[in-house]
Amino acid sequence: MTHDDLLAELRTAIEAQNFPEIMTPAQAAQFLGVSEDYLRDHRKRKSGPPYSQPASKIVRYMRSDLVAWLNRSRIAA
Repeated sequence: MTHDDLLAELRTAIEAQNFPEIMTPAQAAQFLGVSEDYLRDHRKRKSGPPYSQPASKIVRYMRSDLVAWLNRSRIAA
């Protein structure tokens, strides 16, 4: 399966689950298949996906950033 095929599959899966373009930490965690604690830990270590923090207690993730982060984290087999 090519890189383009994988991206097409991911796009289809995203659209099928109807995740919004801008997500809460809970939505982003569900989208990535991880826990909210995982995302929180990675925010503290500055090692996770990019996020926005428009107010001190508000965190949001953009779907395109999550997909890009997944692509950067790929390991060639």
